[in-house]
Amino acid sequence: MGVSPIEPDGGILAMSTPGRFQEAPVVPRICVAPARAMYIGPGLRLAPHLNVAATIAVAIGEPFELRTWGRSTDWSAWQSCVSVLIPSETLHHLKGSGPMVFLYLDPLTDRRHPLGQAQLDSGRRRLLEAGPGIGINEAFAGFGLQPKLPNDARIAKVILEVERRPDAFGRIKEAAELACLSPSRFRARFDAEVGLPFRRYRLWRRMALVMRSIAQGRDLTVAALEAGFSSSAHLSSSFKRMFGLSASEVMALGVAIDTSEDRVVLPGHTARQSREAELQTA
Repeated sequence: MGVSPIEPDGGILAMSTPGRFQEAPVVPRICVAPARAMYIGPGLRLAPHLNVAATIAVAIGEPFELRTWGRSTDWSAWQSCVSVLIPSETLHHLKGSGPMVFLYLDPLTDRRHPLGQAQLDSGRRRLLEAGPGIGINEAFAGFGLQPKLPNDARIAKVILEVERRPDAFGRIKEAAELACLSPSRFRARFDAEVGLPFRRYRLWRRMALVMRSIAQGRDLTVAALEAGFSSSAHLSSSFKRMFGLSASEVMALGVAIDTSEDRVVLPGHTARQSREAELQTA
C-alpha cells in the first residue's frame, strides 16, 4: 500500500462533535461499489481477523482500541485511535463501542494513494459533517481517494473477468492463461500490481457478490452458492476470518445493504463501461 505503519492520532480529534451523526440514530448500513465497500454502524467487538483490502477505520464518537500482530513480535500494545489506515493482509484486533465507519479500499486502484494521518483526520471531519447518509463515493472522495490507473493491461483484463465471474477461476492456471502468462509469472505480476495474492483478491470479489445477492433478497445459503462457496457455513467461516464476525452475525444486526452506487461510476456509462474505462491503461 505504500503507507507508514499504523499510528494513533493522539486523541486530538477523539472528542470532537460528531456533526450530523447526532441528528438521528446510526442505522447499520453496508454500501457496495466496484471493488470498494463501506460499513456505517455501531462499533463491534470483532474477533481478530486478517483483512484483504486496506481498511480505513473511523470512530464517529469515542475512540476505538486497536492492536496488530507483528509476526516476530507477537501482539502490539493496544492503541486508542479515532482514524487509522490498516494495511491489507494485516492481522488485527479492533474493539469499538460507539458508531464507526469502515472504508474497504479497492486493492487495485486505491493502493497507489499514500495516506498520512493528517489526510485521515481530514477525511474523518468530512464524514462527521456529511452524516450517516453519506454515499460511498462521496466518503472515499473525502479522503482524497480517486481511482488511479493500473500499470499492466494484462492484469486489468483478468480483474475485469473476475468481476464478471467471481465464482470462476478456481485454479490460478485459468487466470494466467487469460493474461497470456505462465502461472508463476502471472502470480508475480498480480502480486506486484494488486498487492495481494490472486486467490485473496478473488475471495474479496466473491464477498461483494454475496452482498449483492443478499441485497436482491436471496438468503445466505443461496448467496453463498452463487459466489462459489460450498455452503453457508463455508461462507460464514471465510467471512469471519476476513471481517471479524460471521455473515449471519452481520445480518442479525439488521444491516441495510446499499448497492445504489455499485453500478454507475462514471456519468453516462453502464457498470461494465465504467469499470473498463477506469481500468484502461494510459
